[in-house]
Amino acid sequence: MMALLPPIGEKDNQQVSLQLNENGTWNTVATKQIEPDSRTAVFKLENWDASKNTEYRVEYIEKGKDGTENPEYYGGTIRKDPVDRPLRFGGLTCQFTSGYPYTPLVENLTQLEPDMLYFSGDQVYEPNGGYQIKREPVDVSILNYLGKYYMFGWAFGDLMRDVPTICTPDDHDVFHGNLWGEAGEDMPEERGTSDSPGFRQSVEMVNVVNQTQCGQLPDPYDPTPIKQGMSVWYTDLTYGRVSFAIITDRIFKTAPEAVSRWEGRHDHMQDPYDDLSFLDKPGVEMIGERQTKFLNDWITDWESVDMKVLLSQTVFANVATHHGSMDNYLYGDLDSGGWPKSGRDKVIRLMRKVAAFHINGDQHVPSLVQYGIDDFQDAGWSFCTPAIAVGYQRWFRPDELGVPVLDRPEHNYPNTGKYTDAFGNKNFVYAIGNPGTITSDKESRYNQALLRSSGFGFVTFNQSERTILIDAWRFKADVENPNPVRDQFPGWPKQISQFDNLGFGAENVLPEISVNQPNQVMQIWNEKTSDLAHIYRIKGNTVQPKLFESGTFTVIIGENKRREAITGLKTQKEKNPEKVLVEL
Repeated sequence: MMALLPPIGEKDNQQVSLQLNENGTWNTVATKQIEPDSRTAVFKLENWDASKNTEYRVEYIEKGKDGTENPEYYGGTIRKDPVDRPLRFGGLTCQFTSGYPYTPLVENLTQLEPDMLYFSGDQVYEPNGGYQIKREPVDVSILNYLGKYYMFGWAFGDLMRDVPTICTPDDHDVFHGNLWGEAGEDMPEERGTSDSPGFRQSVEMVNVVNQTQCGQLPDPYDPTPIKQGMSVWYTDLTYGRVSFAIITDRIFKTAPEAVSRWEGRHDHMQDPYDDLSFLDKPGVEMIGERQTKFLNDWITDWESVDMKVLLSQTVFANVATHHGSMDNYLYGDLDSGGWPKSGRDKVIRLMRKVAAFHINGDQHVPSLVQYGIDDFQDAGWSFCTPAIAVGYQRWFRPDELGVPVLDRPEHNYPNTGKYTDAFGNKNFVYAIGNPGTITSDKESRYNQALLRSSGFGFVTFNQSERTILIDAWRFKADVENPNPVRDQFPGWPKQISQFDNLGFGAENVLPEISVNQPNQVMQIWNEKTSDLAHIYRIKGNTVQPKLFESGTFTVIIGENKRREAITGLKTQKEKNPEKVLVEL
């Protein structure tokens, strides 16, 4: 747990304590020094009993010049781990000042009673607070950021005091239009912050951003700092039997000047190219080697886990055609997670091994996409949540551009179906939440937020049924008496199976496997390459795996010491009548 405090004087009390209500008595369980730059204090308690609700409060003792002491408290409830019911997850992104303090949205989110919250980035925008950013000196830039970040707490604090919250910083949180971190590279002052490599802000300020937003997360997988001594925060967290990998798709990403051949902004590809290979030359990174190693370890950890989810900042596809205004067409945006394709494909292949669902934000236009690697829909699903309050607008309008569409979903909404984006990614766009033609209301900031496709995402993970229910609520929705057409974006709500994230189209079928113990973890290993094809927890007692590769495989069923390996299992095309019984 992390406490975030306002700036205090050098002679003020520099400590803060955590107290728990134990059988009606408030007991101090930890006291920490306030970190001077970030103004935070992090409390870590071992052997926590997650089976019950526990009241807590943070105590700060204000000391007067006359020696008096006045305790101040801020409290809430540490809730029990919801392992015995579906997990309700709020997905939020992009808090522009025009909709502040987002009251209709906050009230709706509160009524839905989320078990956890994810703010995927842009908790801060440069104009927020009504004052300009200060890039230097270091101490002033930190205070400048903190003032804007406190606004986030004022808007959502009453929720966050009781609901476990994941935050990840994105580009605007560190005062960038776009961010191509290149593992912490320092950006010269004369470079622009939209398409240049590195960080413009000091490492001290960036580390404060990382601490204030991620200090409450589990320890990083590998805490070794990157360039300049910059901190990292990629990690994993299990809650409600759902395992979340929390990564950055910005901080290690290569800047587009490494590949661009066009004039103007390096990140804006205005025209198509017959040969796209120049966009993926060796050394171009998206999540970097360190996070790839982390994900390779994360996919194998299934202790107390039924489902897996990847959390990052943006969608791994180019799902926008118009930027900033209705008529400002852009063929390819390298700031999207659709580039670099090789890095994008690598992450999606890892997700597919474990049937992981992807939740992200950033784009200011909500989308629900099933990824494709070699073919459409052969990988998992992505939910890009609506922005809390949209400033800069985007649209996805391929129909108006005459782009041919394949397999429009049954709902028949425009701008949905199978599309290949500028970087060659095969995307099945099931739903899109475009703004309309009128996007301004000078009389009401909340109406303007509504017009600009602002809102929030809500995902319900049913661990026993292995389903994922995806809602995309509009800014001024009526969640108590919802009308799907009025209150949700077109195409939502949508329910998928966890196993839909394995992708469609696999034709190489292994024997049917029956296990005497239900819901066991299954590993599938390619005996020729020694590669892991899949690992996930099956539903029930029977499974018949389908693979995208043919060959001979070893299947391991079970966990810990209760495991059984079946070797020499061969795939057959489309159907396989063989059966295997496993006794654990």
